[in-house]
Amino acid sequence: MRIRRRELAAAVLLYRLYGKSKVNMGDVLDTVRGEFCVTRRTAFNIVKRLGKLGFLKISVEGSSLNVEIMDLVSVLEAKTMDYVKSRKEKCKL
Repeated sequence: MRIRRRELAAAVLLYRLYGKSKVNMGDVLDTVRGEFCVTRRTAFNIVKRLGKLGFLKISVEGSSLNVEIMDLVSVLEAKTMDYVKSRKEKCKL
């Protein structure tokens, strides 16, 4: 899955505000809504996509949704190494 500029900017913003911690989903959605001036639905789609990309882990604890923000460097490093590996496989003769 491709990383878009908007999702990367949201990941950096969330990591900068909350660090590597668990945060309530409502707080994350409100932050994305306020900073990017998007609707609640669009903010939810951004957060959902960040989860699919590996920047966030979404978990259910009791009756609340929590979001764990992952370390940006490790996620980007893994994505980069996957890209390099795929390029090497294409290059083999």
